[in-house]
Amino acid sequence: MTERRAIIVAGSAGPQDVANGILQRYGFAPAVPAMRLADALDQLRRERFDLLVLPLQGISEADLSAVDRESRASSTLVIGTAPQADPDLILRAMRSGVHEFLVYPSSPRDLSAAVDRLMRRARSGSAQAGSAIAVYSGKGGLGTSTVAVNIAFALARNHPEGRVALVDMAAAGGDLRVMLNLKPAYDMGDLVKKVDRLDADLLHSMLTLCPGGVAVLPSSESPEAADLLDGSVANSVISQLRSSFAFTVIDCEHHISERTIAALDSADHIVVVTQLTVPALRSTQRTLALAQRLGYADTKLHVVVNRHQSGDVVSVSDAAELLSRKVFYTIPNDYRASTAALMKGVAVVDHDAASHLAKSYTGLAAQLNGGPAAGQSANARGTGSRIGRLLGRRRT
Repeated sequence: MTERRAIIVAGSAGPQDVANGILQRYGFAPAVPAMRLADALDQLRRERFDLLVLPLQGISEADLSAVDRESRASSTLVIGTAPQADPDLILRAMRSGVHEFLVYPSSPRDLSAAVDRLMRRARSGSAQAGSAIAVYSGKGGLGTSTVAVNIAFALARNHPEGRVALVDMAAAGGDLRVMLNLKPAYDMGDLVKKVDRLDADLLHSMLTLCPGGVAVLPSSESPEAADLLDGSVANSVISQLRSSFAFTVIDCEHHISERTIAALDSADHIVVVTQLTVPALRSTQRTLALAQRLGYADTKLHVVVNRHQSGDVVSVSDAAELLSRKVFYTIPNDYRASTAALMKGVAVVDHDAASHLAKSYTGLAAQLNGGPAAGQSANARGTGSRIGRLLGRRRT
């Protein structure tokens, strides 16, 4: 069996003999040292390496871009280290392809756990990965969790042969537990404490299987879980879910954090939930601008108008004009059906599959999976001036 190879820049993994001892347990040959990042990247272009460990302190955007480019081209896993866990630095590194972050000097236990997670991720990534859908809005109260729940259960109905997971990526106190009337034996807080041992068996033992065929991982009830659920952990959880389920639906919290970025980065599709109100559309503008800065492809982003009704002052074409983007889908406002399902702790698609609202969710799930969605058509940008009066100057 061919030994794995690692390259370590400027001693960023700690003492060489300690690092080599840890790496050897995972099938690595003694690591190749590099004095400078430029030297390591040059070797990556010429030789095969499975792992790159580099210091992040003071790293430039150009160097991060080079790390991202070369590691992707060579399928090399990356660990970054720095003297402090600076959130801005960690986010920049994650967006540039760094898979794990460690505070330097790291303990042998932390380095071993990081390498173990990467090796598990590599093994799961070699299998056929399922599809991931992140549901996000930068503003609360728009029905994001409701949309996530009903997409998941609609996918389960549309694909009874497939497996569907629904995960609450809020740090603590997310809505899925209440919406589905769950009394789970385990939640995200329990899982993150054991993430260094995360595998398919552990993950499945902590999921709550709901009627309708959706396996749910609710958020923790403990605020302390926020300190443990960072971007690296979120990546590990999502990766394991994707390797085990045909579809993974992620209910994201309403602000940008390491775990939110990890969810959005990992997703094949991002459902951006909005409503036809001035505050909601302005929030959606900011979300789309952020997505552009993060480098997400337009085809990955899907603007979905929730609680749409014919009497809305702002029209769908108005919204499309303001956002400079077609509205992907509209979900009708049906307070009665939605509330009745919530009171029973079930999805609308399972409470009343014949309702117009349930059919809309079913159509949205089908369209996200590349199928037709009855009753929906592409929304061309509007040409009227009403949106300018309502929301200020038109975008160009």
